[in-house]
Amino acid sequence: MSWSALVGEALEGSGGAETVTGLRVRPGEALARVGAHEVSLIRVVWPQQEWTRVGAALASQPVFRARVQAGELPEAAARVFSLLGLDLVPTGWGDLVTTCSCDHWRGRCAHLRAVAAALGEQADVDPFVLTRWAGLDRRSLVALVRDLSTGERELPGDDNDEENSSHSREEGSGDVLAAGAITADRFSPDSFWDPIPQPPVPTLPSGIGDRVRAAAPGLVADELPQFEAP
Repeated sequence: MSWSALVGEALEGSGGAETVTGLRVRPGEALARVGAHEVSLIRVVWPQQEWTRVGAALASQPVFRARVQAGELPEAAARVFSLLGLDLVPTGWGDLVTTCSCDHWRGRCAHLRAVAAALGEQADVDPFVLTRWAGLDRRSLVALVRDLSTGERELPGDDNDEENSSHSREEGSGDVLAAGAITADRFSPDSFWDPIPQPPVPTLPSGIGDRVRAAAPGLVADELPQFEAP
């Protein structure tokens, strides 16, 4: 399946007879003109740590490692991103913030769908347009995969953790899921679900209750916290 087909499948309803001009893709946003209208497709940009996970996963697989270092990004790489919980192609319109200067306010206008289709067609020519949209251009991704493959770049983690360091230098030892597990943050589930400490309730100045009741008498003031009815 081509990149344009993947985009068309994810962004259902993309396409149309509208002519798209001036398509520009930068981290987080794809912009273009459709006739007299300005269109923008905005997506989440992944932080560097997530890109390091992607680079480690690609570097762990000989086929992907060779293809990326040769300046290619096969369509099958979309599966690698997906296994790491990252969608190179957004899974639907709900993943995007979209804007158009036309007056069509209900649903997605033809201009948005046309730009989505044009983005897919551009990805067939240069699939790294999708990585740039998500935050990393071709040169940076190729360098990342190369450095992780040769051990010139360390994976994020504790420098004193010898076991993690040895894993990060292994090539081809395990699949993409293993690479994702190695590079994932070591968060504790218990600490994740611990409630956030709440700040103490501030002490109100003396006499504030009387001033509030004077400004909002009756039932309104009676329901305010820390104010006892006289």
